[in-house]
Amino acid sequence: MGGIKTVTYIVLLGASLVFISYIFGEPPFEGTPPFLEPYSNIIMFALPALVYIKAALVLIFGYLVLNTVSGLVYTYMLRLTDHPTASAIKSVTRVSGVALLLGLLSSIFNVNPAAALTLGSFGGLVVGFATQTILSHVVAGVFLLLARPFAIGDKLTVAGQTGEVKEIRLMHLVLETEDREILIPSGTVVTQILQKAKPKKTPKPVPTVLVLNPLPESAEPGSTIKFTGKLTEAETGKPVPNVTVKILEKDIMRDDLLVSTVTEADGQFNAEWKAARTDLDDTVEVYAKFEGNEDYRRSQTKQYVIKIAKQTESA
Repeated sequence: MGGIKTVTYIVLLGASLVFISYIFGEPPFEGTPPFLEPYSNIIMFALPALVYIKAALVLIFGYLVLNTVSGLVYTYMLRLTDHPTASAIKSVTRVSGVALLLGLLSSIFNVNPAAALTLGSFGGLVVGFATQTILSHVVAGVFLLLARPFAIGDKLTVAGQTGEVKEIRLMHLVLETEDREILIPSGTVVTQILQKAKPKKTPKPVPTVLVLNPLPESAEPGSTIKFTGKLTEAETGKPVPNVTVKILEKDIMRDDLLVSTVTEADGQFNAEWKAARTDLDDTVEVYAKFEGNEDYRRSQTKQYVIKIAKQTESA
């Protein structure tokens, strides 16, 4: 929407300037239009004010374009960074636009080259001072986003401030502590010595937690029972993928294997078993077990008791 408004204002400005030049017989048009010949005296009387009319049009439409463009810049930057940063860049856009408008007005009034150069230099100086700090932080923020010398969650010490990296913005690095958030300008981060804490190495084999989701309390012989659950690291909660999980039935002498399966990338496992009696009683004491390996410790779940109904004999 803002882009359409900007184009509309520019087209209206161009059309207005062309129309005024046509009425007053300014180049590229020659002489007053024939249908305005009766008003030639009025046109000649207003001719000295032509430059001011053009300047007013440029000033009005330029102001509208500047407001629209700065609004677009603010909206776009708000997607990439926080409100204060977006507002600062919006202000820089306004200052740059005002300098450009001053240059256009100087050309309309036919200001001599030396004065125009002075005006342009002054405008550039104002814009340069206004954007020096902001642009340095923006460039540093882009570098941090591309180079990624640290990641979200790293424990970092910058400029005497220590915290966990919560967010990497265009203008700031956000560190989080137990009671506050610390915003450090991106330019400071680039120029300072960074101290990044090494992640704690968990000795192997890593302790694990195996969970077996609740099972039905009873089942008919031959019916399908689905076993689902998850295997994760005990301390971090990270999934343990591509390992074998066994579904066993508790017995006095030796536990019976009902079915086995392999965990997926997210640590989840799924298995199916046709309900049947495994011994003389009518119950099955089921649990899941991970035998462990060189990387992960063994673990098992609690038991679930499933009552298997008696199979009816056909006459």
